[in-house]
Formats: sequence, C-alpha cells, structure tokens
Amino acid sequence: MTKSRLDRSHRPTLSRRRALGLAGGAAAFTFWQRKQHGFPAPEHFVDRLAAERIADRDPARPPILIDAQTHVWWRAGGIRQMSERGEHFLKSLAGSRASVVGHPVPIADMGRVMFLEDVFLGSKTDIAFLNSFGMRAAFDGVDLFPPREAAFIRSMAPSRIRVLGTVDPPDGVSAVESLIFQCETIKIDGLKLYPPGPDTRGWVLDDEKNTYPLFEVLRRHGIKNVCVHKGLPGIFIEEYCHTHDLARAAAAFPDLNFIAFHSSFPWEAELADHAKATKVKNIYAELGTLARMMRSDPARYAVLIGTMLEGLGVDHILWGTDTPVIGPPHWQIEAFQTFTIPEQIAGQHGYLQLTLEVKNKIFGENTARIFGIDIAAARQSIERFVIQAPRRP
Repeated sequence: MTKSRLDRSHRPTLSRRRALGLAGGAAAFTFWQRKQHGFPAPEHFVDRLAAERIADRDPARPPILIDAQTHVWWRAGGIRQMSERGEHFLKSLAGSRASVVGHPVPIADMGRVMFLEDVFLGSKTDIAFLNSFGMRAAFDGVDLFPPREAAFIRSMAPSRIRVLGTVDPPDGVSAVESLIFQCETIKIDGLKLYPPGPDTRGWVLDDEKNTYPLFEVLRRHGIKNVCVHKGLPGIFIEEYCHTHDLARAAAAFPDLNFIAFHSSFPWEAELADHAKATKVKNIYAELGTLARMMRSDPARYAVLIGTMLEGLGVDHILWGTDTPVIGPPHWQIEAFQTFTIPEQIAGQHGYLQLTLEVKNKIFGENTARIFGIDIAAARQSIERFVIQAPRRP
C-alpha cells in the first residue's frame, strides 16, 4: 500500500436524514414485541442530542477510541488446503459481512487492505488491536492468521495497531514455545484464545497442564491481558463458550486481566454472576459483534449493557467491533454514540445510565488503562500518522 496521509474527510458518516431516523428504531423490533414484553418503543433507545450532533458532523469525540477486536481473515500467500469445518468458518464470516454491506464478499478479500480501509480510512478509530487466529489443524497446518502476519501489518501503522498473539492450548509444549517467541520477538501486546471450532480439540482456561503454563509465560514477560472468545457459539463448540473456566483462571491469576470477548453473549448474566461469585476484579467484557442488536433488538442490547455495567462496573467494559465481520466499524461507533438505556428499563433493573463519561470509558479509556497506553502520547502519534511501507519481522 502506498505511503499516504490519512484523509479524515473521506470517512463515511450518517446523513442528517438517516441520523435523525435512528429514532425510528429497527424494523425487527415490532409493535407486537413492544406490547408483548412491555418494552419501550425503539425511539426511546436513541439519544436524540447525540443523533443531532452526528447529523451536524459534530459528534462529541472520545478522548481516544480503541477497537479491541479487529481481524484479517486472509493471510499472505493464501490457504492451500482447509478442512470442511475451516471452510465453513471462513464462508460464514464472509457471509456475515455480505449481509451488512449488501453485496457478496470473497473470502480472499478479507485481507489487510480491507482492514486498513475499514478501520483507519473509514472510521474514527484511533487504535486497533489486530487479533491473531490459530486453529492450524483446520488450515493446512499453519495458523489461519499468524501473529507474524499481524506484526507485518502493524509495521505499516505502528502508532495505530497493537497485536494480540495466539496459540492453540492443546499443542502443549509447542504452544508454550510459540508464545515465548511471540512475546520476545514479535512483541505482542496480549494473548487471544479461541474455543474449539474449526479445530475440534477441546480445552479450558483453568487447565493446569496446558493453559496455566501459558499464563506463566505472560507473567514472565510483563504481559497482563488474556482475551478469549466467549459466548456466540455458532461455529464454535458451545460447551467451551461458557465462562466458568474463565472465572476460575481469573481467580488463580489475579495479576492478569481476563477479557471475555463478545461479553459472553447470550450468557452475559453468567459472566457477571461468575465475576461476583469469585469476587475478583480482573474480569472484563468486550462488545465485538453485538452492535447489530442496537438496531434489531435495542431492548436486548440495553439488558446486555445494563447487566455488564451492574455486574462488572463501568471500568470493565471494552469497545470492539469484530471488523470486518459485520462490516466497517463507522456505523457501529455512531450507533453506540446515539444509544441510550430508557429510564423504564434502567429503573426496573437498577442499571447505570450510558452517560457520555461512561461511553468514553468504554470507547477507549478502559482499554488504554489495562494495556498501558498513554492517551496523550498516543494522540500525538496518531496526529502524525502516515501509512508506512511494511516490514517483515
């Protein structure tokens, strides 16, 4: 990709008509649903002042906007051979994006160009965590998106990209050796783990034989954050998508942070209950993939956010989009800027409200704190951002 300055003027945004139309809610949220369940009408889930500001191109900008979950789903050189489950996995991701953008998406298009365009040229995202992905047993014996590939892309925008490494815990000693290499050579910022799915070998976070040695490696290298896909079973095996093992691992390693990606949806209450039961302060929730609910089922999204605020606290929720799976992130950002929990639901359940201060924490301040990102220094680097010629690590 050629070296060029980021042009913020070309970022897509909502038109005034569409922004104000947010108050009309989503087509899927029908009158029958409102009557049956006593939910407020969809327009009550929209902060009209925030919608007005977006329509006027003057949204309140967060101090920093950090996306904890972004992906590239096609590595350099492509994939020679994949298992049936692996192929289904990738086709499902491409199909999910296609359903949002309105046209077919070839799997091979979900590469680094799409990532850079989506995240930095097409949204207000300041820093993106690029998540590696293993499951090599399903993808010709090579990680689907290896950490070294993520580091290569990071070299194109070092002030804007952080890297989450990955291993497959059932690999045992090999996984430990790989993680040491990632910590020392690739300089990963955290670890991202996935439950079995394309690779069907089962594992749990509180496995003293295969998983705890990985956390010891992180400890020795001063890396404090363990991110793991929880909830959203689908192409992952459901029994491994629950959170009991996460809570036990968090209790065993109180000096590490354990971040449940996707907020364990639809079991976010389980996550909150486990955090309360173990009385730990190192469990976090990330919001990737869930933005569609703000339009399709805003009442359910309000319950999700309210449960996380009440169960984990305002300092323990992280912004993420799962780009490119549900399209570019700009619409998700603007949707969250305009989302509010109606007083009827907040009062009934005792939820905290989504104030601007709370949203700023979620949008980036929380992630900056736990990953040790100096916001003032990061903003200075971001303002000088240019896309660099890539370098292989």
